[in-house]
Amino acid sequence: MWQEVIYPVAFVLLILLPAPLLGGYLYRVFEGQSRWLSPIERATLACCGTDGREQDWKSYALSLLAFNGAGFGLLFLILMAQGLLPLNPQQMPGMSWQLAFNTAVSFMTNTNWQAYSGEASLSYFSQMVGLTTQNFVSAATGAAVAVALFRGIARQQTTNLGNFWQDLVRFCLYVLLPMALIMALLLVWQGVPQTLSAYLPFHSLEGQEQLLPLGPAASQIAIKQLGSNGGGFFGINSAHPFENPTALTNWLEMVALLTIAAAMVCTLGRYVKDVAHSRAILTAMTIMLVLGLSLSLSQEIKPDPNLAHLTTQMGNWEGKESRFGPVLSSIWKVATTAASNGSVNSMHDSAAPLAGMVAMINMLLGEVVFGGVGAGIYGMMLFVLLTVFLCGLMVGRTPTYLGKRLGITEMKWVVASMLVMPVGVLVIGGVTLLMPNADTVIGHEGPHGLSRLIYAYASAAGNNGSAFAGFAAADSWQCIAIALAMLLGRFGYIIPVLAIAGQLARAPRQETGEGDFPIRGPLFITLLIITVLLIGGLSFLPLLALGPVAEHLSLIQGAF
Repeated sequence: MWQEVIYPVAFVLLILLPAPLLGGYLYRVFEGQSRWLSPIERATLACCGTDGREQDWKSYALSLLAFNGAGFGLLFLILMAQGLLPLNPQQMPGMSWQLAFNTAVSFMTNTNWQAYSGEASLSYFSQMVGLTTQNFVSAATGAAVAVALFRGIARQQTTNLGNFWQDLVRFCLYVLLPMALIMALLLVWQGVPQTLSAYLPFHSLEGQEQLLPLGPAASQIAIKQLGSNGGGFFGINSAHPFENPTALTNWLEMVALLTIAAAMVCTLGRYVKDVAHSRAILTAMTIMLVLGLSLSLSQEIKPDPNLAHLTTQMGNWEGKESRFGPVLSSIWKVATTAASNGSVNSMHDSAAPLAGMVAMINMLLGEVVFGGVGAGIYGMMLFVLLTVFLCGLMVGRTPTYLGKRLGITEMKWVVASMLVMPVGVLVIGGVTLLMPNADTVIGHEGPHGLSRLIYAYASAAGNNGSAFAGFAAADSWQCIAIALAMLLGRFGYIIPVLAIAGQLARAPRQETGEGDFPIRGPLFITLLIITVLLIGGLSFLPLLALGPVAEHLSLIQGAF
């Protein structure tokens, strides 16, 4: 099918082509060079009680933690008390404390894991004031951390990394709000509802009276895609015809998954004044994305081996929206797990085993194949520093990155961050296997059951938010355990990144020489990819072998 080639190529081009222009705009926004909304910016910062003075990494981190803690507390209270709050035409009751805790942590950490169905559990007030607000500020938090790291690399002999409140407000005001407004209007034009009316009763074709769920969906869907959030307004997310009604909305939402994340890589080049270096990182990300797309598509365009003798239809159509089919569903699946977005337009549990493995690998690597807004590039920068450090040691020179020496302090923080995914998946996820109700929670035995468990905790620790269907995410213990994995996956990276930024900002810059390890070109790209795959994925090879690989082999064996 021609779609197998044209669609992936078009998707990659639509992500990469605007990246340099948008990346330059982001640089001007964060450095205060774009001030077309300056009166609103000043008023908002005044309400925050900040004068814009720059902070060191500890003050920056404390401000970030205080803001996120307050956001969590407010959202937790909203979800618990939604039955008493306005804009609740369906009289939705408040959530249990375990589910409210899980959901508040989820949206505060930009994970947007949902252990509930939106149209059956949340009021309009909770969706708009609670979740949509966190969609904006959690994405802006990630972008602020990335920019603090960029400044730490670019500056020398200073402790200042910028002002968290200023970075947060600028990114929301100049980037997310205008882009989300435009996209929301396009979605409304295409038929996505944006209303405060109550659910609409109707008679189905079978004569039964049912309710048609409505609500302010377009505004939340726009920011869920642009901010790498992913939490759907409706339970089945962007497979729902109200969230994703047309081919145009499918492409808009799919491209929005990675647009800002790709642009942030170009923003790095502007800060460090080395566009070639940022282009090399972007190339490494693109190569890993294309490899994942190729493997996933190769599996999804073939029918289930056990059903091949029953049909001549090409592709694995189980769990797919017939409007999109296997090709567009595969592109979305790879993109959403590469982006730490988590939105879906098909059921990932029904994917071919190796196609599901690609989604798992994207998350297990730490969400660095583009990744989330800000989170993707600062996660990849940890691998960049590790690559430069290891290669510097191999050639017998003091490891240096962009004129900054990499010492033991920086590498301790890098190594600490590399433990986040193993602890989140292997330790916290492994506790589930020891629980007496593990079979009920996982909902499937054998390799596929293990795949469900791997996917759930990789999604939580990677701040992704998608899941294999059938996993009992609303179980009381799972609500707490997955929330802990989400907190570790968010702040287990943010704190090391800010500490490294502070350390690099204090260091003097040295002149680079011909003996320094090159940080651009094919050699650097190759070694960076190898480092990501080996360091990021080596811990999980046994799990992948016992899960999706074993399931794939059993399918092949059963077909003969």
